[in-house]
Amino acid sequence: MPANNQLSAILEAFPNAKILSSKRDNFELVIELQPSILCEIYKIKIVYVSNKSVKVYVVDKVLKIAQNRQKLPHVYSTKNQQLCLYSPSKKEWKPTQYIMNTIIPWASEWLYYYELWLIDGNWYGGGHDEYLNEELNKIIKDER
Repeated sequence: MPANNQLSAILEAFPNAKILSSKRDNFELVIELQPSILCEIYKIKIVYVSNKSVKVYVVDKVLKIAQNRQKLPHVYSTKNQQLCLYSPSKKEWKPTQYIMNTIIPWASEWLYYYELWLIDGNWYGGGHDEYLNEELNKIIKDER
């Protein structure tokens, strides 16, 4: 889908979005999301390359790590805070889909589950098993 169609749909819902760059086939912008009335407000940066990819980053604060964990769950990079919202290999998001109807709600849901994760370190947001190796190591250690 052309970048201008994606951008227009987002700006209609988020008129206060800050456009960082906008070209014929790509754009970068920042919007604010608050997953629920009890949640914090987060600024997320959306980077879109027409008909190829969309990446989402939390940009206004350093996300905390749950006490019993060493890294953020479901991110491509803890340092860059790039959220893992879908599996490209499974084609869970396609460039023909509106970011406004998919990526942005998924980012909001990720942030909601992130706040729950901070409480006990358990990820309730679905996806792959983030801590499988940690759990296996714990079982092996307990059996010794």
